[in-house]
Amino acid sequence: MLKTLVTIGALQIVTMLFQLVRTKTLALLLGPEMVGAMSVIDKLLAVIVQTVSLSLPFAALRFLPERWSIGPGEYRALFRKMRNLLLLLILLTTAGALAVNALRPAVWGAQLLPYRGALTAALLGLPVLGLIPFLQNAIAGRLEQNRAMLIGLLNAVVLALAAAGVWWRGLPGYYIAYAGLGLVLAAAVSRIATRGTPAPAAAPAPGSLFGLPPALWRFSTALIVLTFLSPYAALFVHYHLLRDHGAATAGWMAAAAGIGLSVRTVIGSAHSVFLTPNVNRGGSADDRMAWANRFQRVFCLIAGLVVPPLLLFPGLAVRLLYSSAFLPGAAFVTLFVLLEVVNLLSGTYQSLVIALDRMGVHVANNLASQLLVVAVASQLVKPLGILGAGLALLAAPIFMTVATLIFLSRAYRLRVPAGIVLLSASVVLALTAAGLTGAYARGALVPVLLIKGAVYAAIVGGFFALLTADERRRLRETLGGWRRRLFPAAS
Repeated sequence: MLKTLVTIGALQIVTMLFQLVRTKTLALLLGPEMVGAMSVIDKLLAVIVQTVSLSLPFAALRFLPERWSIGPGEYRALFRKMRNLLLLLILLTTAGALAVNALRPAVWGAQLLPYRGALTAALLGLPVLGLIPFLQNAIAGRLEQNRAMLIGLLNAVVLALAAAGVWWRGLPGYYIAYAGLGLVLAAAVSRIATRGTPAPAAAPAPGSLFGLPPALWRFSTALIVLTFLSPYAALFVHYHLLRDHGAATAGWMAAAAGIGLSVRTVIGSAHSVFLTPNVNRGGSADDRMAWANRFQRVFCLIAGLVVPPLLLFPGLAVRLLYSSAFLPGAAFVTLFVLLEVVNLLSGTYQSLVIALDRMGVHVANNLASQLLVVAVASQLVKPLGILGAGLALLAAPIFMTVATLIFLSRAYRLRVPAGIVLLSASVVLALTAAGLTGAYARGALVPVLLIKGAVYAAIVGGFFALLTADERRRLRETLGGWRRRLFPAAS
Protein backbone atom coordinates (compact mmCIF):
# COMPACT_ATOMS: atom_id res chain seq x y z
CA MET A 1 0.00 0.00 0.00
CA LEU A 2 2.86 2.39 0.80
CA LYS A 3 4.31 1.89 -2.68
CA THR A 4 0.93 2.57 -4.29
CA LEU A 5 0.37 5.74 -2.29
CA VAL A 6 3.87 6.98 -3.03
CA THR A 7 3.32 6.38 -6.76
CA ILE A 8 0.01 8.23 -6.63
CA GLY A 9 1.70 11.05 -4.73
CA ALA A 10 4.45 11.28 -7.35
CA LEU A 11 1.88 11.58 -10.14
CA GLN A 12 0.10 14.25 -8.13
CA ILE A 13 3.29 16.25 -7.72
CA VAL A 14 3.57 16.41 -11.51
CA THR A 15 -0.10 17.39 -11.63
CA MET A 16 0.54 20.12 -9.09
CA LEU A 17 3.36 21.54 -11.23
CA PHE A 18 0.89 22.16 -14.04
CA GLN A 19 -1.57 23.62 -11.55
CA LEU A 20 1.23 25.90 -10.41
CA VAL A 21 1.59 27.18 -13.98
CA ARG A 22 -2.13 27.89 -14.13
CA THR A 23 -2.32 29.50 -10.70
CA LYS A 24 0.77 31.61 -11.26
CA THR A 25 -0.43 32.83 -14.65
CA LEU A 26 -3.85 33.80 -13.33
CA ALA A 27 -2.39 35.49 -10.25
CA LEU A 28 0.07 37.59 -12.23
CA LEU A 29 -2.35 38.57 -14.98
CA LEU A 30 -5.52 39.04 -12.94
CA GLY A 31 -4.42 40.25 -9.50
CA PRO A 32 -6.11 39.66 -6.11
CA GLU A 33 -9.42 41.35 -6.99
CA MET A 34 -10.20 39.28 -10.08
CA VAL A 35 -8.88 36.10 -8.46
CA GLY A 36 -11.23 36.80 -5.55
CA ALA A 37 -14.17 37.23 -7.93
CA MET A 38 -13.10 34.07 -9.73
CA SER A 39 -13.16 32.10 -6.46
CA VAL A 40 -16.78 33.09 -5.89
CA ILE A 41 -17.75 32.27 -9.50
CA ASP A 42 -16.12 28.85 -9.16
CA LYS A 43 -18.07 28.16 -5.98
CA LEU A 44 -21.31 29.13 -7.76
CA LEU A 45 -20.47 26.74 -10.61
CA ALA A 46 -19.85 24.00 -8.05
CA VAL A 47 -23.30 24.54 -6.55
CA ILE A 48 -24.92 24.23 -9.98
CA VAL A 49 -22.98 21.27 -11.35
CA GLN A 50 -22.94 19.19 -8.16
CA THR A 51 -26.67 19.67 -7.63
CA VAL A 52 -27.74 18.62 -11.13
CA SER A 53 -25.19 15.79 -11.44
CA LEU A 54 -27.28 13.61 -9.08
CA SER A 55 -24.04 12.49 -7.39
CA LEU A 56 -23.24 10.39 -10.48
CA PRO A 57 -19.49 11.13 -10.22
CA PHE A 58 -19.54 9.85 -6.65
CA ALA A 59 -21.83 6.95 -7.61
CA ALA A 60 -19.21 5.87 -10.15
CA LEU A 61 -16.88 5.06 -7.25
CA ARG A 62 -19.66 3.35 -5.33
CA PHE A 63 -21.12 1.09 -8.05
CA LEU A 64 -18.65 0.65 -10.90
CA PRO A 65 -15.91 -1.26 -8.97
CA GLU A 66 -18.40 -4.00 -8.14
CA ARG A 67 -19.58 -4.15 -11.76
CA TRP A 68 -15.98 -4.35 -12.94
CA SER A 69 -15.39 -7.28 -10.57
CA ILE A 70 -18.40 -9.06 -12.08
CA GLY A 71 -17.23 -8.48 -15.64
CA PRO A 72 -16.13 -5.73 -18.06
CA GLY A 73 -19.39 -6.01 -19.97
CA GLU A 74 -21.42 -5.21 -16.87
CA TYR A 75 -19.15 -2.25 -16.18
CA ARG A 76 -19.56 -0.92 -19.72
CA ALA A 77 -23.35 -1.12 -19.61
CA LEU A 78 -23.69 0.81 -16.37
CA PHE A 79 -20.99 3.35 -17.27
CA ARG A 80 -22.62 4.31 -20.57
CA LYS A 81 -26.05 4.79 -19.01
CA MET A 82 -24.65 6.92 -16.22
CA ARG A 83 -22.58 9.00 -18.63
CA ASN A 84 -25.49 9.61 -21.01
CA LEU A 85 -27.83 10.67 -18.22
CA LEU A 86 -25.20 12.99 -16.75
CA LEU A 87 -24.52 14.57 -20.13
CA LEU A 88 -28.24 15.19 -20.71
CA LEU A 89 -28.68 16.80 -17.30
CA ILE A 90 -25.61 19.02 -17.68
CA LEU A 91 -26.52 20.24 -21.18
CA LEU A 92 -30.06 21.17 -20.10
CA THR A 93 -28.70 22.93 -17.03
CA THR A 94 -26.12 24.87 -19.07
CA ALA A 95 -28.82 26.16 -21.40
CA GLY A 96 -31.01 27.16 -18.47
CA ALA A 97 -28.20 28.86 -16.56
CA LEU A 98 -27.16 30.88 -19.62
CA ALA A 99 -30.76 32.00 -20.09
CA VAL A 100 -30.99 33.09 -16.43
CA ASN A 101 -27.72 34.99 -16.71
CA ALA A 102 -28.97 36.80 -19.81
CA LEU A 103 -32.44 37.65 -18.51
CA ARG A 104 -32.20 37.76 -14.70
CA PRO A 105 -28.50 38.11 -13.72
CA ALA A 106 -29.40 39.48 -10.28
CA VAL A 107 -30.45 35.94 -9.32
CA TRP A 108 -26.78 35.12 -8.75
CA GLY A 109 -26.35 37.96 -6.25
CA ALA A 110 -25.64 41.67 -6.53
CA GLN A 111 -21.92 41.20 -5.80
CA LEU A 112 -21.50 39.22 -9.04
CA LEU A 113 -23.20 41.72 -11.35
CA PRO A 114 -19.90 43.50 -12.18
CA TYR A 115 -18.53 40.15 -13.36
CA ARG A 116 -21.48 39.15 -15.53
CA GLY A 117 -19.36 38.61 -18.67
CA ALA A 118 -16.95 36.31 -16.86
CA LEU A 119 -19.87 34.36 -15.39
CA THR A 120 -21.40 33.87 -18.85
CA ALA A 121 -18.12 32.40 -20.10
CA ALA A 122 -17.79 30.26 -16.98
CA LEU A 123 -21.22 28.72 -17.47
CA LEU A 124 -20.08 27.39 -20.85
CA GLY A 125 -17.72 25.09 -18.96
CA LEU A 126 -20.43 23.35 -16.93
CA PRO A 127 -20.37 20.22 -19.15
CA VAL A 128 -16.64 19.84 -18.56
CA LEU A 129 -16.97 20.40 -14.81
CA GLY A 130 -19.61 17.68 -14.66
CA LEU A 131 -18.00 15.12 -16.95
CA ILE A 132 -14.31 15.15 -15.98
CA PRO A 133 -14.77 14.09 -12.31
CA PHE A 134 -17.23 11.39 -13.40
CA LEU A 135 -14.89 10.04 -16.07
CA GLN A 136 -11.89 10.04 -13.73
CA ASN A 137 -13.88 8.16 -11.11
CA ALA A 138 -15.11 5.73 -13.77
CA ILE A 139 -11.50 4.90 -14.63
CA ALA A 140 -10.82 4.40 -10.92
CA GLY A 141 -13.88 2.13 -10.91
CA ARG A 142 -11.89 -0.19 -13.19
CA LEU A 143 -9.41 -0.40 -10.27
CA GLU A 144 -6.83 1.38 -12.43
CA GLN A 145 -5.70 4.07 -10.02
CA ASN A 146 -2.61 5.10 -11.99
CA ARG A 147 -4.62 5.67 -15.14
CA ALA A 148 -7.20 7.61 -13.15
CA MET A 149 -4.40 9.78 -11.83
CA LEU A 150 -3.25 10.34 -15.41
CA ILE A 151 -6.70 11.74 -16.23
CA GLY A 152 -6.26 14.21 -13.38
CA LEU A 153 -2.85 15.15 -14.77
CA LEU A 154 -4.30 15.74 -18.25
CA ASN A 155 -7.03 17.92 -16.75
CA ALA A 156 -4.32 19.97 -15.00
CA VAL A 157 -2.56 20.37 -18.35
CA VAL A 158 -5.80 21.61 -19.91
CA LEU A 159 -6.28 24.10 -17.07
CA ALA A 160 -2.72 25.36 -17.50
CA LEU A 161 -3.21 25.80 -21.24
CA ALA A 162 -6.55 27.53 -20.67
CA ALA A 163 -4.83 30.12 -18.49
CA ALA A 164 -3.30 31.48 -21.70
CA GLY A 165 -6.81 32.62 -22.60
CA VAL A 166 -6.37 35.47 -20.10
CA TRP A 167 -4.04 37.15 -22.61
CA TRP A 168 -6.79 36.93 -25.20
CA ARG A 169 -9.83 38.16 -23.26
CA GLY A 170 -9.10 38.36 -19.54
CA LEU A 171 -10.99 36.10 -17.13
CA PRO A 172 -13.73 35.27 -19.71
CA GLY A 173 -10.98 34.11 -22.07
CA TYR A 174 -9.76 31.60 -19.48
CA TYR A 175 -13.22 30.11 -19.01
CA ILE A 176 -13.88 29.91 -22.76
CA ALA A 177 -10.54 28.19 -23.40
CA TYR A 178 -11.18 25.66 -20.64
CA ALA A 179 -14.65 24.86 -21.98
CA GLY A 180 -13.26 24.10 -25.44
CA LEU A 181 -10.15 22.17 -24.42
CA GLY A 182 -12.00 20.34 -21.65
CA LEU A 183 -14.62 18.98 -24.03
CA VAL A 184 -11.88 17.50 -26.21
CA LEU A 185 -10.37 15.82 -23.13
CA ALA A 186 -13.77 14.53 -21.96
CA ALA A 187 -14.48 12.95 -25.35
CA ALA A 188 -11.10 11.19 -25.36
CA VAL A 189 -11.41 9.90 -21.78
CA SER A 190 -14.94 8.65 -22.44
CA ARG A 191 -13.54 6.35 -25.13
CA ILE A 192 -10.73 5.18 -22.85
CA ALA A 193 -13.22 4.29 -20.10
CA THR A 194 -14.88 1.63 -22.28
CA ARG A 195 -11.74 0.34 -23.99
CA GLY A 196 -11.53 -3.44 -23.81
CA THR A 197 -15.08 -3.82 -22.50
CA PRO A 198 -17.50 -5.87 -24.64
CA ALA A 199 -21.13 -4.94 -24.98
CA PRO A 200 -23.19 -6.95 -22.46
CA ALA A 201 -25.66 -9.53 -23.66
CA ALA A 202 -28.18 -8.92 -20.87
CA ALA A 203 -30.94 -6.33 -21.21
CA PRO A 204 -31.54 -3.65 -18.57
CA ALA A 205 -33.39 -4.79 -15.46
CA PRO A 206 -37.18 -4.42 -15.79
CA GLY A 207 -38.53 -1.29 -14.22
CA SER A 208 -35.17 0.44 -13.89
CA LEU A 209 -35.35 4.11 -14.84
CA PHE A 210 -33.10 4.99 -17.82
CA GLY A 211 -31.65 1.50 -17.46
CA LEU A 212 -29.99 2.40 -14.14
CA PRO A 213 -30.42 0.02 -11.19
CA PRO A 214 -32.80 1.07 -8.41
CA ALA A 215 -29.97 0.97 -5.87
CA LEU A 216 -28.16 3.70 -7.79
CA TRP A 217 -31.28 5.87 -7.86
CA ARG A 218 -31.71 5.42 -4.12
CA PHE A 219 -28.08 6.42 -3.65
CA SER A 220 -28.45 9.56 -5.78
CA THR A 221 -31.78 10.51 -4.25
CA ALA A 222 -30.38 10.20 -0.75
CA LEU A 223 -27.58 12.60 -1.65
CA ILE A 224 -29.61 15.16 -3.61
CA VAL A 225 -29.98 17.65 -0.76
CA LEU A 226 -26.36 17.23 0.26
CA THR A 227 -25.08 17.81 -3.27
CA PHE A 228 -26.69 21.24 -3.10
CA LEU A 229 -25.99 22.22 0.49
CA SER A 230 -22.31 21.20 0.60
CA PRO A 231 -21.14 23.49 -2.24
CA TYR A 232 -23.68 26.12 -1.17
CA ALA A 233 -22.06 26.35 2.27
CA ALA A 234 -18.70 27.05 0.60
CA LEU A 235 -20.35 29.62 -1.68
CA PHE A 236 -22.00 31.23 1.37
CA VAL A 237 -18.61 31.68 3.06
CA HIS A 238 -16.85 33.08 -0.04
CA TYR A 239 -19.75 35.30 -1.07
CA HIS A 240 -20.05 36.86 2.38
CA LEU A 241 -16.31 37.51 2.50
CA LEU A 242 -16.58 39.22 -0.89
CA ARG A 243 -19.56 41.27 0.30
CA ASP A 244 -18.19 42.26 3.71
CA HIS A 245 -14.46 42.63 3.00
CA GLY A 246 -14.10 43.18 -0.74
CA ALA A 247 -12.71 41.30 -3.72
CA ALA A 248 -9.05 41.81 -2.75
CA THR A 249 -9.59 40.07 0.60
CA ALA A 250 -11.42 37.27 -1.20
CA GLY A 251 -8.36 36.98 -3.43
CA TRP A 252 -6.02 36.70 -0.42
CA MET A 253 -8.18 33.94 1.00
CA ALA A 254 -8.22 32.24 -2.40
CA ALA A 255 -4.42 32.12 -2.21
CA ALA A 256 -4.42 30.51 1.25
CA ALA A 257 -7.19 28.11 0.24
CA GLY A 258 -5.39 27.37 -3.03
CA ILE A 259 -2.31 26.19 -1.16
CA GLY A 260 -4.55 23.97 0.95
CA LEU A 261 -6.07 22.53 -2.22
CA SER A 262 -2.57 21.94 -3.60
CA VAL A 263 -1.82 19.85 -0.53
CA ARG A 264 -5.04 17.95 -1.07
CA THR A 265 -4.07 17.42 -4.70
CA VAL A 266 -0.76 15.82 -3.77
CA ILE A 267 -1.80 13.64 -0.83
CA GLY A 268 -5.57 13.32 -1.23
CA SER A 269 -6.23 11.73 -4.59
CA ALA A 270 -5.52 8.27 -3.20
CA HIS A 271 -8.82 8.56 -1.30
CA SER A 272 -10.88 8.62 -4.49
CA VAL A 273 -8.80 6.47 -6.83
CA PHE A 274 -7.54 3.89 -4.31
CA LEU A 275 -9.39 3.91 -0.97
CA THR A 276 -13.01 4.30 -2.09
CA PRO A 277 -12.95 1.71 -4.92
CA ASN A 278 -11.33 -0.87 -2.65
CA VAL A 279 -13.69 -0.49 0.31
CA ASN A 280 -16.58 -0.85 -2.14
CA ARG A 281 -15.38 -4.17 -3.58
CA GLY A 282 -17.21 -6.13 -0.90
CA GLY A 283 -16.43 -7.94 2.34
CA SER A 284 -17.58 -7.71 5.93
CA ALA A 285 -17.66 -4.50 7.93
CA ASP A 286 -14.66 -5.70 9.94
CA ASP A 287 -12.67 -6.41 6.77
CA ARG A 288 -13.42 -2.99 5.33
CA MET A 289 -12.54 -1.30 8.61
CA ALA A 290 -9.22 -3.13 8.73
CA TRP A 291 -8.45 -2.00 5.18
CA ALA A 292 -9.38 1.60 6.02
CA ASN A 293 -7.19 1.50 9.14
CA ARG A 294 -4.19 0.34 7.12
CA PHE A 295 -4.82 3.10 4.60
CA GLN A 296 -5.20 5.72 7.34
CA ARG A 297 -1.93 4.73 8.95
CA VAL A 298 0.05 5.08 5.73
CA PHE A 299 -1.75 8.29 4.83
CA CYS A 300 -0.89 9.84 8.21
CA LEU A 301 2.77 9.03 7.78
CA ILE A 302 2.85 10.58 4.31
CA ALA A 303 0.96 13.70 5.42
CA GLY A 304 3.12 14.15 8.50
CA LEU A 305 6.34 14.01 6.50
CA VAL A 306 5.35 15.80 3.27
CA VAL A 307 3.24 18.75 4.43
CA PRO A 308 5.22 20.44 7.29
CA PRO A 309 7.99 21.90 5.05
CA LEU A 310 5.33 23.87 3.18
CA LEU A 311 3.98 25.35 6.42
CA LEU A 312 7.44 26.31 7.60
CA PHE A 313 7.66 28.73 4.64
CA PRO A 314 4.09 30.00 3.98
CA GLY A 315 5.23 33.32 2.50
CA LEU A 316 7.46 31.54 0.02
CA ALA A 317 4.58 29.26 -0.93
CA VAL A 318 2.31 32.23 -1.60
CA ARG A 319 4.97 33.97 -3.70
CA LEU A 320 5.65 30.77 -5.62
CA LEU A 321 2.04 29.83 -6.38
CA TYR A 322 0.67 33.38 -6.63
CA SER A 323 2.64 36.62 -6.22
CA SER A 324 3.70 39.13 -3.58
CA ALA A 325 0.35 40.89 -4.06
CA PHE A 326 -1.27 37.91 -2.28
CA LEU A 327 1.10 37.90 0.73
CA PRO A 328 -1.59 38.93 3.26
CA GLY A 329 -3.05 35.46 2.71
CA ALA A 330 0.15 33.77 3.94
CA ALA A 331 -0.95 34.24 7.57
CA PHE A 332 -3.86 31.85 6.94
CA VAL A 333 -2.10 29.11 4.98
CA THR A 334 -1.80 26.79 7.99
CA LEU A 335 -5.51 27.11 8.74
CA PHE A 336 -6.55 26.11 5.23
CA VAL A 337 -4.00 23.32 4.98
CA LEU A 338 -5.30 21.92 8.28
CA LEU A 339 -8.81 22.18 6.84
CA GLU A 340 -7.90 19.94 3.90
CA VAL A 341 -5.89 17.44 5.96
CA VAL A 342 -8.64 17.04 8.58
CA ASN A 343 -11.10 16.61 5.70
CA LEU A 344 -9.00 13.74 4.38
CA LEU A 345 -8.51 12.15 7.79
CA SER A 346 -12.26 12.20 8.30
CA GLY A 347 -12.95 11.04 4.74
CA THR A 348 -11.23 7.70 5.29
CA TYR A 349 -13.96 6.57 7.66
CA GLN A 350 -16.78 8.38 5.89
CA SER A 351 -16.05 6.07 2.94
CA LEU A 352 -16.96 3.13 5.19
CA VAL A 353 -20.38 4.56 6.01
CA ILE A 354 -21.09 4.84 2.30
CA ALA A 355 -19.66 1.40 1.47
CA LEU A 356 -21.91 -0.12 4.14
CA ASP A 357 -24.95 1.51 2.46
CA ARG A 358 -25.82 3.71 5.42
CA MET A 359 -26.59 6.69 3.21
CA GLY A 360 -29.19 8.14 5.56
CA VAL A 361 -26.56 8.49 8.28
CA HIS A 362 -24.00 9.92 5.86
CA VAL A 363 -26.45 12.50 4.53
CA ALA A 364 -27.72 13.49 7.98
CA ASN A 365 -24.20 14.00 9.33
CA ASN A 366 -23.12 15.99 6.29
CA LEU A 367 -26.22 18.16 6.34
CA ALA A 368 -25.61 18.98 10.00
CA SER A 369 -21.96 19.79 9.28
CA GLN A 370 -22.80 22.12 6.37
CA LEU A 371 -25.50 23.90 8.35
CA LEU A 372 -22.87 24.35 11.05
CA VAL A 373 -20.56 25.99 8.47
CA VAL A 374 -23.31 28.44 7.46
CA ALA A 375 -24.14 29.21 11.08
CA VAL A 376 -20.52 29.81 12.11
CA ALA A 377 -19.78 31.83 8.96
CA SER A 378 -22.77 34.08 9.52
CA GLN A 379 -21.31 35.02 12.91
CA LEU A 380 -17.56 35.10 12.23
CA VAL A 381 -16.93 36.21 8.64
CA LYS A 382 -17.89 39.84 9.12
CA PRO A 383 -15.87 40.49 12.33
CA LEU A 384 -12.91 38.18 11.64
CA GLY A 385 -12.67 38.14 7.85
CA ILE A 386 -10.49 35.33 6.46
CA LEU A 387 -9.90 33.83 9.92
CA GLY A 388 -13.65 33.57 10.50
CA ALA A 389 -14.17 32.02 7.08
CA GLY A 390 -11.48 29.41 7.69
CA LEU A 391 -12.81 28.52 11.13
CA ALA A 392 -16.32 28.14 9.69
CA LEU A 393 -15.10 25.76 6.98
CA LEU A 394 -12.99 23.79 9.48
CA ALA A 395 -16.05 23.18 11.66
CA ALA A 396 -17.47 20.73 9.09
CA PRO A 397 -14.68 18.08 9.02
CA ILE A 398 -14.26 18.26 12.81
CA PHE A 399 -17.97 17.57 13.29
CA MET A 400 -17.91 14.82 10.62
CA THR A 401 -14.96 13.07 12.24
CA VAL A 402 -16.68 12.85 15.62
CA ALA A 403 -20.09 11.92 14.20
CA THR A 404 -18.70 9.24 11.86
CA LEU A 405 -16.60 7.51 14.50
CA ILE A 406 -19.47 7.52 17.01
CA PHE A 407 -21.79 5.94 14.43
CA LEU A 408 -19.32 3.21 13.39
CA SER A 409 -18.72 2.36 17.04
CA ARG A 410 -22.39 2.16 18.02
CA ALA A 411 -23.78 0.55 14.86
CA TYR A 412 -21.00 -1.94 14.01
CA ARG A 413 -18.71 -1.93 17.05
CA LEU A 414 -15.95 -0.69 14.77
CA ARG A 415 -13.34 1.33 16.63
CA VAL A 416 -10.22 3.03 15.39
CA PRO A 417 -7.15 1.53 17.10
CA ALA A 418 -5.48 3.77 19.65
CA GLY A 419 -2.29 3.78 17.60
CA ILE A 420 -4.03 5.30 14.60
CA VAL A 421 -5.82 7.85 16.78
CA LEU A 422 -2.42 8.84 18.18
CA LEU A 423 -0.95 9.00 14.67
CA SER A 424 -3.82 11.17 13.39
CA ALA A 425 -3.49 13.54 16.35
CA SER A 426 0.26 13.66 15.74
CA VAL A 427 -0.35 14.82 12.17
CA VAL A 428 -2.52 17.70 13.35
CA LEU A 429 -0.01 18.67 16.06
CA ALA A 430 2.92 18.45 13.63
CA LEU A 431 1.19 20.69 11.08
CA THR A 432 0.21 23.17 13.79
CA ALA A 433 3.77 23.29 15.14
CA ALA A 434 5.19 23.78 11.65
CA GLY A 435 2.64 26.51 10.91
CA LEU A 436 3.35 28.41 14.13
CA THR A 437 7.09 28.16 13.49
CA GLY A 438 6.65 29.41 9.95
CA ALA A 439 4.50 32.31 11.10
CA TYR A 440 6.49 33.49 14.11
CA ALA A 441 10.13 32.53 13.44
CA ARG A 442 11.69 35.87 12.51
CA GLY A 443 15.17 37.34 12.45
CA ALA A 444 18.42 36.67 10.63
CA LEU A 445 18.21 34.12 7.83
CA VAL A 446 20.63 31.50 9.18
CA PRO A 447 19.17 31.24 12.73
CA VAL A 448 15.64 31.11 11.32
CA LEU A 449 16.60 28.32 8.92
CA LEU A 450 18.24 26.42 11.78
CA ILE A 451 15.11 26.74 13.92
CA LYS A 452 12.84 25.57 11.10
CA GLY A 453 15.21 22.73 10.24
CA ALA A 454 15.24 21.63 13.87
CA VAL A 455 11.44 21.66 14.04
CA TYR A 456 11.15 19.54 10.90
CA ALA A 457 13.83 17.14 12.14
CA ALA A 458 11.87 16.71 15.37
CA ILE A 459 8.71 16.01 13.36
CA VAL A 460 10.46 13.41 11.20
CA GLY A 461 12.02 11.78 14.26
CA GLY A 462 8.67 11.65 15.99
CA PHE A 463 6.93 9.95 13.09
CA PHE A 464 9.82 7.55 12.56
CA ALA A 465 9.50 6.51 16.20
CA LEU A 466 5.82 5.68 15.57
CA LEU A 467 6.66 3.27 12.74
CA THR A 468 6.52 -0.47 13.35
CA ALA A 469 9.55 -2.57 12.45
CA ASP A 470 7.71 -3.92 9.38
CA GLU A 471 6.81 -0.41 8.26
CA ARG A 472 10.42 0.72 8.60
CA ARG A 473 11.53 -2.22 6.47
CA ARG A 474 8.94 -1.51 3.78
CA LEU A 475 9.80 2.18 3.83
CA ARG A 476 13.47 1.40 3.23
CA GLU A 477 12.53 -0.97 0.40
CA THR A 478 10.27 1.61 -1.24
CA LEU A 479 12.83 4.39 -1.00
CA GLY A 480 15.53 2.04 -2.24
CA GLY A 481 13.42 1.11 -5.24
CA TRP A 482 12.83 4.77 -6.10
CA ARG A 483 16.55 5.49 -5.70
CA ARG A 484 17.48 2.69 -8.08
CA ARG A 485 14.97 3.95 -10.66
CA LEU A 486 16.09 7.57 -10.43
CA PHE A 487 19.82 6.89 -10.14
CA PRO A 488 20.51 3.52 -11.80
CA ALA A 489 24.21 4.29 -12.27
CA ALA A 490 24.70 4.76 -8.52
CA SER A 491 23.19 1.36 -7.87
